[in-house]
Amino acid sequence: MNCADIDSLLTQIPACVEVGGGARFTTHCLYPSSDPVHVFIGKRDRGYRVTDGGGAWRSAGRVGKANEGIFHRACKRHSVAFKSGILLAEPPDSNWLYPAILAVANASAMAARAALEINIRSEKSLNMAIYEMISRHVPKHQITKNYEYRGRSGHNWPIDIAVLRSRTMLVKSVAQNGNSINSNYAAFGDIGDQPQLDKISVFENELKQDSAALLQQVTSLVPFKALEFTVLNGL
Repeated sequence: MNCADIDSLLTQIPACVEVGGGARFTTHCLYPSSDPVHVFIGKRDRGYRVTDGGGAWRSAGRVGKANEGIFHRACKRHSVAFKSGILLAEPPDSNWLYPAILAVANASAMAARAALEINIRSEKSLNMAIYEMISRHVPKHQITKNYEYRGRSGHNWPIDIAVLRSRTMLVKSVAQNGNSINSNYAAFGDIGDQPQLDKISVFENELKQDSAALLQQVTSLVPFKALEFTVLNGL
């Protein structure tokens, strides 16, 4: 296959489309969800205005709470600005337009990835706090981290912490992001209700109402501050 054929295949879907007030350019940068970073370009009296349309801010909100600090760091790294949840650059002429597109796209992807990494570290910290709290009241030989439990489908689901006593308690941490919500729902939904089995999803920061309602169909939601009472007294 020659380069002309490859170029033809890769350009079947246009990267740039006209939208209200300017154009939307699809870049090769990706958010943690694997969705491409879209950059929005508008003409000004002098030069152009290039933004990510708030894409990184929305991506960060889906995996946790958006943190302005990580956006300012991404801006500093790629020499762009941050205003009202939007990353932007204002190149003075067409010679600086493409570098501005690259800078905004890379900053947007960087900020979104950093938000996800912060959320992952937060969940790991919560798991450690859960284990330390449980181990104060339960002999450590009855506690297993990184446990697996077979669901009705035959799939082995990862469980953060299992307390193996007369009643088995399966504990997963949960945070307000799509991956965490889906992980808890899929695992506990497939495991189902069983005698002598407690399923608990522990959260530290309040969950959205729709996320909480979804999880309560398959698991018991317990705030971390109430977990000690649950361990001592049961559900």
